[in-house]
Amino acid sequence: MAHRTAQMQRVYSASPARVFAAWADPDIRRLWGSPSDEVEVRNDAADFRVGGVDQQTCIVGGEEIATVIGRYHDIVPDKRIIYTEVISDPSALLGMSLVSAEFIAEGTGTRLALTLQTIAVDGSDLLEGVEEGWVSALDRLGGMLVTA
Repeated sequence: MAHRTAQMQRVYSASPARVFAAWADPDIRRLWGSPSDEVEVRNDAADFRVGGVDQQTCIVGGEEIATVIGRYHDIVPDKRIIYTEVISDPSALLGMSLVSAEFIAEGTGTRLALTLQTIAVDGSDLLEGVEEGWVSALDRLGGMLVTA
């Protein structure tokens, strides 16, 4: 097993309420939340509330490559979201992440402070993949907030 904690910050020129809403709406989150341009995300379940569960399938070239099941543990509208993700491929558990997102007002925009605490159980490159995927997703979120 391997563990990693990663912290990322982005400043968006949108209010905390608008950035938070992009996380709360599963259809919008599916658009920006993909780990790369090559991965299509399908929402299999979406229940954005404390105790709620989301399930997403990652698809590349028509093939299902991973399932991510998220469970929400703390949601404070426009302020923070804390949840866990269980990441599996079609045959095995790959790992898990604890994700905390803070939406902090900064001028007329928002500073998003994201902390990922990830464990890879299978010896794969999951740690790097999770971190790279979040970097890509947060960049895509910023692009959506500018054009929306």
